[in-house]
Order: sequence, then structure tokens, then C-alpha cells
Amino acid sequence: MEEYIKESFRIQSLLDNLINEHENKEIEFKSAHGGFPGSFWETYSSFANTDGGIIIFGIKEKNNVFSTKPHSKDEIEKLRKTFFSSQNDKCVVSLPLLSDKDVIDIPCNDGYLLAFIIPRANREQRPVYVGQDPMTGTFRRNDEGDYRCNPTVPTQMFADRESTQYKTESRILRNYTWDDIDSTSFRQFRTMFANRTPSHPWTALDDTELMRKLGGYRKDRETGKEGFTLAGLLMFGKTESITDPECAPDFMLDYREIPADTTAMRWVDRLYPDGTWEANLFQFYRLVLPKLQSFMPKPFVLKGDERQDETPAHEALREALINALVHPCYGGSARIVIQKLPNAITMSNPGVMLVSLSQYYEGGISECRNPSLQKMFGLIGKSDKAGSGVDKILKGWKSAKWRRPYIEERSLPDKVELYLPLESLISEETTAALRKLFGSAVDNLDYNRLSVLTRAYTEDNVTNSSLRNQIELHPSDITKLLRDLVKDRFLIPSGFGRGTAYSINQDFKLSTDAPGVAVPSTNNQVADLPGSEPLNQDVPSSEGNVPSLDVPSQTKPGSRAISRQEEQMVLEFCNQWRNANEIAHQIGRNRQHTQKRIIKELITKGALIMEFPETPTTPKQRYKRNE
Repeated sequence: MEEYIKESFRIQSLLDNLINEHENKEIEFKSAHGGFPGSFWETYSSFANTDGGIIIFGIKEKNNVFSTKPHSKDEIEKLRKTFFSSQNDKCVVSLPLLSDKDVIDIPCNDGYLLAFIIPRANREQRPVYVGQDPMTGTFRRNDEGDYRCNPTVPTQMFADRESTQYKTESRILRNYTWDDIDSTSFRQFRTMFANRTPSHPWTALDDTELMRKLGGYRKDRETGKEGFTLAGLLMFGKTESITDPECAPDFMLDYREIPADTTAMRWVDRLYPDGTWEANLFQFYRLVLPKLQSFMPKPFVLKGDERQDETPAHEALREALINALVHPCYGGSARIVIQKLPNAITMSNPGVMLVSLSQYYEGGISECRNPSLQKMFGLIGKSDKAGSGVDKILKGWKSAKWRRPYIEERSLPDKVELYLPLESLISEETTAALRKLFGSAVDNLDYNRLSVLTRAYTEDNVTNSSLRNQIELHPSDITKLLRDLVKDRFLIPSGFGRGTAYSINQDFKLSTDAPGVAVPSTNNQVADLPGSEPLNQDVPSSEGNVPSLDVPSQTKPGSRAISRQEEQMVLEFCNQWRNANEIAHQIGRNRQHTQKRIIKELITKGALIMEFPETPTTPKQRYKRNE
């Protein structure tokens, strides 16, 4: 995020990107004309504890419509001084994260906006909290905005910090013996280890010494106490020993195969702790991986003179399953759920990611919450510490020509979910359905636009956030792509702001008589959409002259007049009283554009009448066709 802003720092394009991304949970606008807003620090905390973001002073929001309200140079300096003095006051916030280069003055009209680029705090810095009590002052970010965390979240963040304290998985369990270890699991592990590396010196160690090398048994040098660790029990323990209050009472492993028709049954296969197997991580891995891989194709591939039944996609699936087992937070509600859906595999585990989403997709960074578990799987050749796991997953899925996997962080409760589609990038069936609906216009779309339409068709609708990490574009570029598809009538938006969803325009053929509708857009011009504020495109770009974000009240030379089709759509819809939001949603246009351009012109023509003509700007105003 920070690198992107610095690279984009040409004033007009910066504003364009930020304003049009206000449906993005990484952007927050505040007016700040009443003084430095106290709510700033809650957003500061939530951005730092989630995935970073940008706070901008000088942009006002009203009814999901944004407009600039710049500050004077003196006001900007006061706000800047207040920020830096407060940031270094531990009574205000726990940690200063920003330097001068992270607080940017943006010239705008006759004044300035002030942008704060908040980075994601690293694991040694989290939690970042407001005030002096982390249990009540820690915030995180979701699609709805900032929310106050319950005490379990900062507690886990403290546990994730690298410090002199032992990790949760290294905790020595009191009064645990070899009777709590499933001997079959440990013996099977030793056999796999010896078969892979028969000359490894650890293969000759006795069970206790090998368990010590693995991190499953440890001696506390300070107290002299020794015993089995949480990691040892999670990997090899008996079910009742693992779920004992001394160990991990909320530990739960669950595999489900969900049928296409859930009315007949909830699942066709399920593996969970039912007393028929020892529910530890090792056995879960051994039992679940073959189930998952049985759904994958095995093309005829030769390596030398031998047939290879395992493809890169098989290797990717194994890597994904191991990641789901070695990265969870096992200190709280340790529930791991693997689901085989009709068209995908999902893997969900508790906790938050220790790296940002961008770092995750870039790869090369190995941050593991449970390094002993990672070591155990590594010794049987199933995991490494190079941070290359995500590369294997993405490349494996790409080799199978499936849609790109993506990962999401969810909150309340915190969990990480990996989604592995088992669908072709663009299936022939879906392409044929889109071609039937949109005609030859589909053939002129580039790969990303066709991918978005495919998702919208198969999943009813898409959002900016749902498309991230599924197509390789920055969120601001996704926003522009969605606007192009709406402008060309392929998609219809609904909702406002960060909740805007886009669905397939099923009435596309009815609208192809409008000039240019059937011609896909190939440029980055911003179209008017619900929840976005169109920039005045007629003002020339310069670093000292940023166009106003306020929508002009009259059509300027060069801007598009409303089409006859738009006029007909509005008049047909307004056969009864309708408000501006309803009209905008019906025709797939921005509310501000609909209000100040389309409705205003139709009222001027006498085609529409107002319900309250004496108070034209009342929020209760509605419009009806003039019969």
C-alpha cells in the first residue's frame, strides 16, 4: 500500500485512485474541520492491526456521496503537529508508526488534503491499541469499518510476538507421559521419516530423544521441568489427551464433503473425532489428503521412463493442507475445517495471518506460528521453511488451468480461509452462456474482464473485495475495470460505497440500441457508479490544479448527454413515486449523476414532477412521470 501510494504520487491520479476506492476497506475519509478527530486513533489501530490503509483529512461524506473540503495551509500544519505529538503520547496510542514521509500534503483547489499512510504493524509490534489498556483499546478492520476486539484478540497478538517467552506450542504439559501419545501415529511417522532419509542421524535415536529433536518434548532450562509439549500432543496425541483442559480443550478437526444438492443430505462424507480414530494432526493429514486428491485429475505424464501420477496440482493441495495445520492459533478455539465443495476446496483455521496479504502472495517470507509442527512435517518431506508454499499452490493450480486460489482473513471470530477453486479459468459452458447473452461483444473482452463476467455469472454477483487476489490487479484497477463493465452495460451495480455488488445485466439485449453500449471499453476512463464521486474530466491535469470532486450541476461541453434509452427507462420506472436512490439503482447509474443530470433534465423538460415541489432538496423528495 505504501509503495503504491509513493509510486502514484502525481496529484490528480492519486486523488482519482483514492476517491474511487472508497469502497475499499483500506481507505478512510474524515473531514477534520472540527479539529483533529478522536475517531482517527481507532482507525489508526484497526489499520495497523489488519492490513494497513490510508486516512485522508479534507474529504466529506454525506449519504455515501464524497466531496472535497480542503484545509488551509495553517490548518494542515496544526493537524500535522497534533498528530505527531499525539502519536508519541502513550496515553493516546501504544506505538508511533509514522514518520514525516508517511504524512502527505495534497494540493487540492485552493487548499490541501492531508493523507496518513498507515502500515500494517509487524508481529513484534501488534497489538497497536488506543489508550493504555490493550484489552479494551485494540481495534481491527473489516468491510463494515473499525470494530473493537474482544480480549482474546490482543491476548493472541501478544502470544504471537517474538520475545524471550516460549511460543504457545512449546508449552510443557503437566503430568503428561507416553501413555498420552498414540503409539501407532508415532511409529508411522518414524517409518515415513526413515524411508525418506535412511541415513539421517536422527533415525537411530530412541523415541524420547527423537521427540525432543522434533520439539515434541522439552526441558525448561530455567525451572528444570521437562515433559511433552503442546506441539507433541497435537501431532501425535490421543484424542482425550489432546482435548484435556491442560492441553487444548477446544481442539477440533473436521473434514466434510458437501454434495451439490444439500436438501437431501448435509454431507456425503465426514471425518471428525467420533471415537473411531485418534484425532491428532498426523492422522488427520494421512486420512484427509487422499480424500482430497481423489477428486483431482491424473493426466498421463512421463518423467523419464516412469509415469507420474502426482501432478503439480497434487503437490499444491498437499502444501495447502499442511499450511492449514501448521499455521493456526492453537491457544484459543482451535477448530480446523476442511471442506470439499462441488466446485472448490476450502480450508479454514483459527487466528490471523502473521504477514500481510501482499507479502503472502509475493512469497519468500517464512513466518510460522508453530515451527515445531512445521519441522515435523518437513522431516517427512512435506514442508519447508523457505516461504515458497504459496508459490507451489498458485503454480499447481495454474498448471491445472483452474481459477486462481485466494486467501481471506475473517473476523468475529478471527480465522484464515483458503479457497481452492476446482473450476476451469473460463469454462466452455460459461463462455457459451455469456456469448448467448451478450453476443459477439464477449469476444472483444480482454482476459480480466471476461474473468470478472464469468465470476459474476457463476456466483450471482461480485464485489471489489471478492475479486482481489483472484485477478492480478491492484484494487484501484479492479474498480476501474468494474466501472468499464457497468458503463458498457455488462454489469449492473447495486448498493453504495464499500458494499457495492455487481451482477450480470440479464437485459443486455434490450439495451443494445443505445449508441456504443455493445462496444467494450478498453480505456481507464472513470464511469459513474453508485458510491463513487466522478471527477470533472474537463479540467486539465497539473500538479498544482486538482479538479473538484463535486459533480457539476450542468452538463459541460464534451460530457455525455443523457441517452434516449436512459430517459425511457426512468420514465417507465417512475409510473409511481420513486426516490433518487431507487432510480439510480434501476438504471445502474451513480446517485449524484442521476440526481443532478438525469432527473434535473427530465424535470426541466416537464417529463418528471416532484412530490414536494416547494422544497426540492428535501431528503423525502420523490419523483413521478408527468402523465
